[in-house]
Amino acid sequence: MTNVQTTLVLGMTADGKISGEDPKAPPNFFPVDFAHLEYQTSLADLILVGARTIRLEGTTFTINNPELLAGRKIRGQSPQPITCVVSHSLDLPPTMPFFSQEVERWIFTTQTSLERSSDATILGKQAELFGFGDTDLDWDKAYNLIAERGIRKVVALGGGSLTATLVKAGRIDDWWLTIWPAIYGGKQALTPVEGVGFMPHSAPRLELLETRQVGSELFLHYRMLK
Repeated sequence: MTNVQTTLVLGMTADGKISGEDPKAPPNFFPVDFAHLEYQTSLADLILVGARTIRLEGTTFTINNPELLAGRKIRGQSPQPITCVVSHSLDLPPTMPFFSQEVERWIFTTQTSLERSSDATILGKQAELFGFGDTDLDWDKAYNLIAERGIRKVVALGGGSLTATLVKAGRIDDWWLTIWPAIYGGKQALTPVEGVGFMPHSAPRLELLETRQVGSELFLHYRMLK
């Protein structure tokens, strides 16, 4: 294991959804949670985000609060964290606004996808491409690279597939979970952790470190037990 700290930052509705039945529908806006997300992201050297999330939103999350930007400058960090998109298929349209944002871009994929993708050459001009593992992404190799590049703080922003793989790989150290005061419902609505799931007897365990309530929004800070 490296000495890279990874914090997962996610919000979900009271019924456990991170989006509505139609993930393209505009989400509710919760200003307190947004400020919390911006603060947590401002501490990162690199943010991890799933390809589906980038495709749905079109852009990566960026820091705009002048005080948080000043804090990054004092700490010797770049104005914005590196955004690393995790994509097994490399299905990332080169015309997305994300590729025009003023951020450093990485893409993690598998070696097989890197060799087979017809868009790899184009994407390689817009982001730094890395292939780890053959058919499954090798997170040990990925984190070794992250550490070698001097990155010490990673913030993972989901979505559910990325979160599942990071939890399974044992790469999440702590988790900030916001409970939004809303109910989305829907059988197909996305949830914080997807993938094949875990058997109850072997499910990852959490230790609650902190709770905070602001209005009707609830912020829970957990440590992953390893």
